[in-house]
Amino acid sequence: MPAFTYRAYDTAGRLRSGRIEAGGRERAVADLRADGLRVFAIVPAAAGGVPFWKRDLFGRDRITDTARIAFMKEFGTLLGAGLTVDRCLRLVQRQASAAMQPVLADLLERVVAGASLSKAMAAHGEAFPRDMVDAVRAGEATGTLVDVIASLTASLERRDAVRRHLSSAMIYPSLLLLMALGTLAMVIGVLVPALAPMFEGAGRAPPFAIRAAQGLGEALAAWWAHLAVGLALLATLTVRGWSNPRFAGFRSRWALRLPLIREIVVGAEFGRLCRVLGTLLNAEVPIPEAVAATRPLARNLIFREALAQAGRRLTEGASLAAGLGGLRAYAPSTLNLIASGEQVNRLGPVLIHAAEMHETQTRERIDRLLALLTPLVTVVLGGLIGGLIMSVMGAILSVGDMAR
Repeated sequence: MPAFTYRAYDTAGRLRSGRIEAGGRERAVADLRADGLRVFAIVPAAAGGVPFWKRDLFGRDRITDTARIAFMKEFGTLLGAGLTVDRCLRLVQRQASAAMQPVLADLLERVVAGASLSKAMAAHGEAFPRDMVDAVRAGEATGTLVDVIASLTASLERRDAVRRHLSSAMIYPSLLLLMALGTLAMVIGVLVPALAPMFEGAGRAPPFAIRAAQGLGEALAAWWAHLAVGLALLATLTVRGWSNPRFAGFRSRWALRLPLIREIVVGAEFGRLCRVLGTLLNAEVPIPEAVAATRPLARNLIFREALAQAGRRLTEGASLAAGLGGLRAYAPSTLNLIASGEQVNRLGPVLIHAAEMHETQTRERIDRLLALLTPLVTVVLGGLIGGLIMSVMGAILSVGDMAR
């Protein structure tokens, strides 16, 4: 969705500036006027964003799931205690992170000016995704805002726990790989150049391992600039083409064909989509609107297209399970569960149950994959480095025997 930067005056005559996402310039101006702002300057936001030298490399200026969870938890607790929305925002703002404070300050100004909480949140798409805004809007309309906030908090906590578990599980294999690469670099850059003259002086050809390591070191020394440029070019092309529809479709299809990756991708996608859909439906959001809000969250293009097809089928009177028929090849039991939930009119709770099931299975599959990957990496790298060192040591001993 296009983004615009604006400058305007509020009802009190104060100068306001910010960023808004809307379907077009006219729509952005209309949304700002609905919030009581008189716009006098609005232009498309820069496509490149903030230059990299001005960005916060440590993430202090970014709003993470941790900041969202802290805000939702404190806000929901205060709201459940009977405080008004503006009073809750004032109290939460004092304890919020540095990245969240300006957002909450703007939310407070908009709410005090008469805007609803969901409308104020919609103006900050980088802080509050569309599914959160739709759920809050439905909670305001049905008088169940406290329950909706609690459900959203639980959903964010669950997703953050899975992400943290995966990050923690990848620490050991990553360190192991870095240590192995460091050891290999020391052997090639320090040990092999020191041993090569010994074989030349003894009139004996170095063993194959030393010749290979020496050749690799010479190639890197001669072509390191070309290699660096090539890697940089490859990274640039990958980043630029990552969101290209054809490339996205290619990698999405291959991710669903690889034996070990397929189950993890399917479980992660179904877990995310079922939880968001279930949360929205429990907040009494209509099914077509819930599907439309969930579609952008799908990271795999196959799932995104399936949700788009489900949205079209729903407008024709089909059920959600029938609309998602394109995903039956990946998780038929889940679609049967969704169909059962529709039959007994308990689709929201059934989707939450399916999300928990997929999240648990995905976590177990990731654990099994990492349990297999860690010893495999250890054996392969240890064998390569150990074989190189044993070959070098054997050559040194043979040279010593010849000297005697």
